[in-house]
Amino acid sequence: MNLPKSAIVLKDRDVISADGQNIRATRSHATGDARNTTGYDVVSMYSSRYGLTLAQKTVDKKGQEAECIKELLNLVIVKNAILTWDAINTHPDTINAVVGAGADAVTCLKENCGLIYDDVVAAFEYFDKGKFPGEYAQSSQVTSEHGRIEEKTITILEFKYCATKPVQKKWKHIKCAIRVRTKRTEKISGKVTENDAYFITTIDLDGLNPEEFAAQMQQIILQRWAIEARHFIIDCYFEQDRLPLRNQDYISNSTFFTKEAVNILSWNRELLPERYKRKISFKSLQVLCSRADVCIAMLDAYFNKDISYIRKEEEVAKLFYGEEEPTGNDVPENLEETGFQSSINDDTPLGQFARTRKKIKGKRRN
Repeated sequence: MNLPKSAIVLKDRDVISADGQNIRATRSHATGDARNTTGYDVVSMYSSRYGLTLAQKTVDKKGQEAECIKELLNLVIVKNAILTWDAINTHPDTINAVVGAGADAVTCLKENCGLIYDDVVAAFEYFDKGKFPGEYAQSSQVTSEHGRIEEKTITILEFKYCATKPVQKKWKHIKCAIRVRTKRTEKISGKVTENDAYFITTIDLDGLNPEEFAAQMQQIILQRWAIEARHFIIDCYFEQDRLPLRNQDYISNSTFFTKEAVNILSWNRELLPERYKRKISFKSLQVLCSRADVCIAMLDAYFNKDISYIRKEEEVAKLFYGEEEPTGNDVPENLEETGFQSSINDDTPLGQFARTRKKIKGKRRN
């Protein structure tokens, strides 16, 4: 039974990202200059909840993505879902098609979107001056990773107070304008940079719980990057970018099986134990899967959603559950002390690096 969108809690709605992945090796030209054409694009719809590509289509030009998204809407049941995509595909017709399919949209907004971008930027300038007349929601979050501290502040304004009447008429389904202001501080250099990203959405602003609503919208925007991460894996680890394919059917089939392989490895990778305090790399899993017994164990675990088969197969289990190899910081029992070990502090990065050098490992007794 399909429930109306108003009955679905915002955090429980699936976020479906639509994006095109260009295969650079498919670019060609009669003169041999590959820069004159864009090559083939595989436009996909990716479910953040299930981690799966729901539908895809191969197109010949980058500018066909928006039309392709509308075609894919006829192949996938998107009711009650939230769709998101790049600014290049943000058009009134695309948003109208999404709303007509019973879904909502949260889309990026840039200068190439026309007057709506200018109106939204001006509205946030009025908000910063304390002159915005409508309701708003705001929330902040701070993360510390990858060598920097990021503070993201999301602000959501009622769209009817952001745009002129002609713009509102053209973008009739838009309910809110969004700004995500990101402040990055480099931990080592202390360099600070700020960046503003703008979005529009067909979701009504929740005035009863504005801060919670803003925080949930922030998570929806971040989930859009799941499809970008998947494309990165396909390009870098499966080298799809290097395939000089010209047949669209072959491209679609090759991409389908590559994505299925990524799904299998990703599922197993999340459940397998960490090695050296990090997840096993995709490249390592690819190499291990060249062994038939490992490949069968991975397939069994994925399709049965049960990792126990890997643990039962002794030879396979050793690869993932065996003891880690000793690092430079470990001192085996048969290692003779040279006098340098006691002077090194292993808690410091320099000490950890020095511990791996041959001059302090000592001589192994016979």
